[in-house]
Amino acid sequence: MKKFYILLIAMALTAGTAFAQSNDSIERAKQQQELLKQQQKQQEELLKQQQKEQERLMKEQQKAAQKEQEERIKEQQKLQKEQQKEAEKAAKKEQDRIKREQVKAENKAKAEQKKAEKKRKKQEHYAAWGRSPRLTADPSASFLFNRRLLGNNSLYNGMGYSLGFVFDYHVPIARRWDFNIGLGYRYTTYAYSHKFSSDKIEELTVDDFYGKEITNALHTVVLPLKISHISKDNERGLYLGVTPGFNINKISYINRFRCDLSVGSQQKFLIFSAGWELYYNLLPTFVGVEQKGRIHEFGVRFVL
Repeated sequence: MKKFYILLIAMALTAGTAFAQSNDSIERAKQQQELLKQQQKQQEELLKQQQKEQERLMKEQQKAAQKEQEERIKEQQKLQKEQQKEAEKAAKKEQDRIKREQVKAENKAKAEQKKAEKKRKKQEHYAAWGRSPRLTADPSASFLFNRRLLGNNSLYNGMGYSLGFVFDYHVPIARRWDFNIGLGYRYTTYAYSHKFSSDKIEELTVDDFYGKEITNALHTVVLPLKISHISKDNERGLYLGVTPGFNINKISYINRFRCDLSVGSQQKFLIFSAGWELYYNLLPTFVGVEQKGRIHEFGVRFVL
């Protein structure tokens, strides 16, 4: 009987232990389920946070990408505006150039037309006047004087001659008038009544008259300018002119500049304008030594 009770007690203890163990297991299972639930909840919350963070990052990325896209669009629009502005500027510049070229071409055409009209009128005038511009080659010989004919009261008293050559261009300016312009050269020899040299001229007086002549040579470039009145047959003319000149070689007591006032006659002959002229040098011929009055050269020139 005791064994029975002992067995019964042992079974009871075993059942209690098993029940206790079962309760413990159930409790641990519940705890594990709660822990799992918490972990799952934490994971879900973490996932939600991660999802939110990803959504936030995506929104920020999208916003940044959109902003960058907008910036690119703005830059492109700005670049397009600048290109359009440059294109408009270039187009305007090209239009202005075309206008300038057109104006230039029109002005050139007008100038050429005006020139042609002027030339046509000149040709008509030349035809009506019976003559046209011509170039002549005129050799000349001159006899020149200063105070030789008035006495020996000057150290520079003397006379001389010159040989020259002038290319003369005759331009009709009216029915009976021509304008002549030329370029030429003269070789002149002066013959003095008194014997002197340039380095001792200050020491000489008119009492040093030797009764014989010494000479001095000049080379002169001349530029004749004339107004000519032409005869009705266009063969002859009377002229009044001035002829500036410059002496190439330098002599201390001779003026390097001259300006002849001339009056003369000319006649058309082949490529020449033969004639004569009287001239008077408006500038004093001699300088550097005090004289009794200004000494001017005058003379007669024959054109061959």
